[in-house]
Amino acid sequence: MVFRVAVTTTLDRTAGMSSELVAVGLTPIELPCIEVVRGRDEDIVRARAACEEADLIVLASSRPLDALWPDGSFPEVDAAVIGPATATSVVERGGSVSVVGNGSLLSLVCSLDVEHCRVAIPHAPSTDPQALAQLADRCRNLVAVPVYSTAPIGPADDEEVDGVVFVSSSAVHGWALTRSFDRLRIACLGSSTSATLQLYGHDSDVADRHRSYRDLAVGLAALVAT
Repeated sequence: MVFRVAVTTTLDRTAGMSSELVAVGLTPIELPCIEVVRGRDEDIVRARAACEEADLIVLASSRPLDALWPDGSFPEVDAAVIGPATATSVVERGGSVSVVGNGSLLSLVCSLDVEHCRVAIPHAPSTDPQALAQLADRCRNLVAVPVYSTAPIGPADDEEVDGVVFVSSSAVHGWALTRSFDRLRIACLGSSTSATLQLYGHDSDVADRHRSYRDLAVGLAALVAT
């Protein structure tokens, strides 16, 4: 039986989740529900300065890189990132990656030893507030600046799917613009994403703030098998 799962991030970010779905026998269908918008110029300047002065830069994705360093450069500062794709983007810009996580920002933050570090995190306004608060508590000094945002867009409504994966609140809002949540198996990454889904009267079938893409895929596959 073919079980089709919508992957709702931007097309340049679908590979990680799609590969995990394929690995457990599910069929990914790319249905982007968000678009990326660059942040304010003053925030870009502030974030760039904070990164250059930090002991560690934390990145939940590679999206801040184009906003902060469109020339393809990266500061001489170690980075802790989520996902091999983000790590590759940093290295290609001449940067150094000390930690690579494969899940939520909160799980990455909890793995870091940053008690004596100045940390910079260029991020999106929708970034998990629990993760930011935890990072602030764990490090010596934190500068967190929004440098881009994600805006909801309605996905194509001509593709039939059996399930859907959301990794951001914006994607949930985007899905609601053109499609229904009814009769779908739903997996959410992060508590804030799950909370957004509840605003539409639905609960995630697979959700936990510490889960990785792989765990979400395995959870969906287990549901399909029952």
